[in-house]
Amino acid sequence: MRWLASLIVLFTLAGCGLARQAQIRQEIDVANVQHASAKASCEQQFPSETQKPVTPGLKCFKAADDARNGTIQRLKGNAHLDVIEAHYARALLAAERYDRGEISEAEYRVAVAESKAGANGQLFDRRNRTSAVAAQQRAAAAASQQAATAAGDSIRDAFKPTTTHTNCNAIGNSVNCTTY
Repeated sequence: MRWLASLIVLFTLAGCGLARQAQIRQEIDVANVQHASAKASCEQQFPSETQKPVTPGLKCFKAADDARNGTIQRLKGNAHLDVIEAHYARALLAAERYDRGEISEAEYRVAVAESKAGANGQLFDRRNRTSAVAAQQRAAAAASQQAATAAGDSIRDAFKPTTTHTNCNAIGNSVNCTTY
C-alpha cells in the first residue's frame, strides 16, 4: 500500500514539473511576441540605422531585447546576458561618438558590425565549449561503465574454479576419463 502512495506522489510531482515547463514555454512565447512588437515599433520610430541621432534608436532596440532577456533570465536563466550587454555597450559607445561627429558613418557601421561579430563569436565559442564538455562527460561515463563491466568480469572470473578435476572409471579393459 505504501508503494501505491509513493507512486501517486511521484506522478503528482512529475505532473507539476510538466505543468511548470508548459507555463515557462507560454511566458517565453508571450515575451517573444511582445519583443517582436517592440522591435516593430522601434523600426517605425527609427527607420534609418544611420540617420542622426542613432543613439535613441539603438536604446529602443536594447530596451526591447532587455525586456525579453529579463523574462528568459527570470524563468530559466540566460548564461549569455554578459555577452549581449557587452555588445550593446560597445554599440552605444559607437553611436554616441557618431552622433557627436567624432567618427564617420562608415566607422560607425564597422564598430557595430565588429561588436556583433565579436558577440556572435563568443556565443559560438561558449556553445562549442559546452558541447565539448558534454562529449567529455559522455566519454568518461562510457569509460567508467566499461571499467565497471571489466571489474565485474574479473570478479566473476575470480570465483571460477581454477583447478580441474579428472574422474576416471575403468570399464572392462579400458579407462574412461572425464575432466571438469
